[in-house]
Amino acid sequence: MKKVQDILDTLSSSKIVEEIEVMVLVQEPGRQALRAVAEFEGGYVLFINEALGGDFRRYSYHVQKEERMVRRWDNAPHWPDMKTFPHHLHIESEKKVSECREVFVEDVLSEMEAIIRVEGADPS
Repeated sequence: MKKVQDILDTLSSSKIVEEIEVMVLVQEPGRQALRAVAEFEGGYVLFINEALGGDFRRYSYHVQKEERMVRRWDNAPHWPDMKTFPHHLHIESEKKVSECREVFVEDVLSEMEAIIRVEGADPS
C-alpha cells in the first residue's frame, strides 16, 4: 500500500512545488489520510485529499489558478457510465468530464509540469 508520506515526499522533491501546507495527516495501522495544499510555480494551487486503507483508496487532486478550476482527478463514484469508472478527470469545469485511469500524485505533477512549461513558453 502506498503511504501518504510518499505523497508528501514526492511533492517536496518536485521542482514546481513552492510550498506545502498539511491540514490533516493520519498514519495509523490500516488507515491513512492526507489533506494538503501545494502551491506551484505560475500561481497554480493543488488541493489534495487522499484516504487509504487495506484495499480502499479515495482520492481527489484539484488544481486551480486564482478562482478558476484547471483540472481535477478523482474517483468519486458519480459517473457510472464511464469506462474508467470510478476514475475520471474534470477539465476546467465540474461538468466537463473525461475518462482517465487511476491517478497518483506523480501523474498530477507530470501534467502540471507540462502545463507550466507551455505557459512559460507562451509569449502572450
